[in-house]
Amino acid sequence: MTWILELSYARPPKGLSANDRTHWAVKSKSTAEVRAQVKYLARAAGIEPMQRCQVKVIWVVADKRRRDADNAAPFAKAIFDGLAADKGVSAQIVPDDDPAHMVKLMPRIDYRPNTTPHFEVIVTDLTHRSDAVDQLTKERLT
Repeated sequence: MTWILELSYARPPKGLSANDRTHWAVKSKSTAEVRAQVKYLARAAGIEPMQRCQVKVIWVVADKRRRDADNAAPFAKAIFDGLAADKGVSAQIVPDDDPAHMVKLMPRIDYRPNTTPHFEVIVTDLTHRSDAVDQLTKERLT
C-alpha cells in the first residue's frame, strides 16, 4: 500500500535547508512544525503502523530555476522523524526511522509546469517485501 502526503511548503522552511545558517531556535521551531504537520497528515491519511516502509520526498516546482535536491536533506530528516521517530512528536508508523524499519530515499526535485510548488511525501508499506528491498539495496551497493 502507498500513501501520498502533501506539504504546502514552496521551499524548505527556514533553518531546514543545508544552505541555511540560522539560529538553532529557528531551526528547532521549523522542525517541530514539520514533524507535527507530518504526524497530522499521516494520521488523516489513515496510515496504520507497519514493520517497514519506504519514504520518498519529492519537491515539486513550477519553474526550471537551478536547485540542489541535497539542500532539502534537513527538511527530509524532519519528515522522516515526523513519521517514525522513537522520541518526540511522531506518527509512529514504524518502530523507529533506522534502516531496519525505514528505507529513506534521497529528496528529488520534479518540474511540473502550472502547479503550485509543494512537497510530496510518498510512504510505501514494505512489511511483506523486505527481502526484495534488501536484495535491491545489495545490488545497488555492488
